Amino acid sequence: MRYYYGKLLLLGEYTILRGSQGLALPLELFRGYWSQKGVDPVPGVLLKIADYLEENMFPFELDLARFRKEVIAGWHFTSDIPFGYGAGSSGALTAGIYDRYVAEKAKELSQLKKELGMIEGFFHGASSGIDPLICYLNQSVLLRGKDQLAVVENISDYRNQFFLIDTGISRKTAPLVQIFLEKFKDPNFRNRCDAELIPAVDGAIEAFLNQDRAGLFEQWHEISFFQYKYFQEMIPKAFRQVWLDGLAGSDYKLKLCGAGGGGFILGIGNSEKPEIEGILKI
Repeated sequence: MRYYYGKLLLLGEYTILRGSQGLALPLELFRGYWSQKGVDPVPGVLLKIADYLEENMFPFELDLARFRKEVIAGWHFTSDIPFGYGAGSSGALTAGIYDRYVAEKAKELSQLKKELGMIEGFFHGASSGIDPLICYLNQSVLLRGKDQLAVVENISDYRNQFFLIDTGISRKTAPLVQIFLEKFKDPNFRNRCDAELIPAVDGAIEAFLNQDRAGLFEQWHEISFFQYKYFQEMIPKAFRQVWLDGLAGSDYKLKLCGAGGGGFILGIGNSEKPEIEGILKI
């Protein structure tokens, strides 16, 4: 059985829109897969996707007849990836559809991302294709801006280094991105982001890839501090004190996971220290 795991944007949220690097990893805490057992968790959605795919022109051939036939026969996509958390719930389903029903798959990475994004457009109207790419490859990908990307081979073992805090809040990405874009109209914010946040993100990625844990922790602190100071809208109020406690101490540091506003908060360091519910070890 083929599993399509969730995705974690470890570093690069928002700054990738300004040309920073980004690093996305498979999130094997969650997964989706095709099954004929049980009941469809979202009845009717797959046939709506099939209608969407039939109505749009794509540069690849989908076996829509087989897709419809199997859905009617009881095949569905079972997933425990939380919806509205930026963890790849639609990306995994998109990867599953592409993998199962596209015979001639793209071989070049940017084209593969583009084709996956076309399918995921059903959920978001527009998609970069990054989420389904991670779910499809089940490999880490280094991003440079929105267009340049490369698979990262032999990535260091990051288990027990990071943790997630479940805020219990589902959110949509688009309104949060709009807040960020509005902030960028302020030259002071734009200059600080370019001079402080982007170097910290790029430095953290370099430290991670070089297995420099001390350097990564230091850069993570800089990102956490910047986000606490300038991204208050993206940090749920109930979690701001634990965020601040992390900044004041040396046990752990928190940052946004994806767009923020809810979903998960991503931490580095000792996951036993933030004494709150909803801690998930990666």
